[in-house]
Amino acid sequence: MKRHLVLLAGLLFAVTATVYAQKKSEKEVTVKGEVVDIACYVMGGAKGDDHKACAEACAKAGGSLGILTADGKLYVSLLPDDHKKGPNAILMDHISHSVEATGYVRTSGGVQGIMIKSVKMAM
Repeated sequence: MKRHLVLLAGLLFAVTATVYAQKKSEKEVTVKGEVVDIACYVMGGAKGDDHKACAEACAKAGGSLGILTADGKLYVSLLPDDHKKGPNAILMDHISHSVEATGYVRTSGGVQGIMIKSVKMAM
């Protein structure tokens, strides 16, 4: 698990660096879906309330969080441009919940990321 987290952290860093270099001309979009722990979801499909405690522990230990949409797209939470808080901070209280996240979607090398500006529980 630690090896996977290190690999995912490296991937997240690479995506964040690429995203930071991009122009900020994108439009804000809203992504709706469940907040999941990326490593556990990718490795075994783990999600939902049954996996909430594990996802919280992984996120607190530095694992990446993301948003899984109903159509199966997975968006990795990206470091905000101001670098004031980590990419998980805005999602920590929403693990395993359905949310509507508004921000900038950025894609590089087949990885979709979202730099979240605001998040709320989905209706």
